[in-house]
Amino acid sequence: MIIALEAVPRSPEALVETAKTASAFPEIRIINVPDLTRFKIRSWEACGILAGNGAAFSFMPHLRARDFDPQKPFPHAVLFRSLGIDRTLVIAGDAASTDTAGIAGAAPTISFIKKLKSEMPELSIFTAFDPYRSNIRYELDYLHEKKEAGAAGFFSQPFFDLRLLEIYAEYLEGADVYWGISPVLSDKNRNYWESRNRAIFPKSFRPNFFWNVDFGRRVLDFCEKRGFNLYFMPIKVELKTYLSGLLGTPGNSG
Repeated sequence: MIIALEAVPRSPEALVETAKTASAFPEIRIINVPDLTRFKIRSWEACGILAGNGAAFSFMPHLRARDFDPQKPFPHAVLFRSLGIDRTLVIAGDAASTDTAGIAGAAPTISFIKKLKSEMPELSIFTAFDPYRSNIRYELDYLHEKKEAGAAGFFSQPFFDLRLLEIYAEYLEGADVYWGISPVLSDKNRNYWESRNRAIFPKSFRPNFFWNVDFGRRVLDFCEKRGFNLYFMPIKVELKTYLSGLLGTPGNSG
């Protein structure tokens, strides 16, 4: 099992601190960097910062398909190869009102995956899947399209109910899937996930650290037994405490 950790590029210092904390947990092998246009640091730049500070991880920058001109070569190929980036996560990219990065006529996700794979065949291209987007059949069909286009595997939006994860896992057995989990520590945070992402929470959910760690451990156990991977998105939580709760205090056995 491989564990990926999200590092939000708020600042160079925040990136380096995240990598430093993660380095104490050998289970974490990938630093996954979202591309958020509200921050000055783009995902590929963040990977350069991390590499320049000696972070010993594989880096996975997010690429927003809508930001790239389908008529031009991928502009970061040289940088990817110089940094040894051999994997990326392609997403569509939100067209928010404050978004100035999108390109008119930019490639949709499927065609961008095909184009990127043709230009950089050595690159393992992962793509997102959203269990709350529509229905199970629609999402599974969309994942199949992405795989046919050249996707190597999938990163999920965070799950908060193990029963729903188990349903998807039954259909994705054998696929290279990183199941996402993210701590939700307040009712406000829960409302965000429910209203913005249409996420589903079980009746047993409690917005506290103990419920989230217990849930994370159960997902971790499920992934270990079923041969899946895991993706931590530790939003608004003290990172070392959260990782220690899930993986055990560094230097201890559990």
